[in-house]
Amino acid sequence: MPSPSRPSDRVLHNRQVRIEVHRAALDALTLGMAQGLFHLGNAIIEEASAAAPRDPEKAEARGVPMMADTGSVQVWALGKRTFGTWAKRPKGGKVLPDQAVLFVGFDSPLAHLVELGTVKMAARPFLMPALASAIANAGPYIKAGMSRYAASAPTRTAKGIEIKARIAAARAAKDGAG
Repeated sequence: MPSPSRPSDRVLHNRQVRIEVHRAALDALTLGMAQGLFHLGNAIIEEASAAAPRDPEKAEARGVPMMADTGSVQVWALGKRTFGTWAKRPKGGKVLPDQAVLFVGFDSPLAHLVELGTVKMAARPFLMPALASAIANAGPYIKAGMSRYAASAPTRTAKGIEIKARIAAARAAKDGAG
């Protein structure tokens, strides 16, 4: 059986374009999943804030905001922060470059004490029950985000390829001029 000949330049170019199209579509779907996770995180914070202790007098006396008002969400996808209300990644949070990670929490310095309890105070969990109920219904959030971006994936791909070509041409012109 004869070995196949080398494909033509046109075939190789079409294969490369298809690979870039698939990569860009995957990026669009990853971005859609990240947006779905962000909406899921907001739902978790909303439910947890409703159950969190509200005591404005104690908060004012301690000089901290009310615990129910300090909920934050952050989503990292492919190693980059994509959505969020926190300024930086939570301490100890691990983000791998091939994963999407949702961080949900409360910035209050007393939140963990109320959630888990202390020696002198029984636990009054508000975040974990909200998290447990939201995880069971996570599918619609992620599906909505992914379907929103999946519809735009081919358009985003074409624009991305066009932008990459312009950037490469500008770099080549700059390198040639310099």
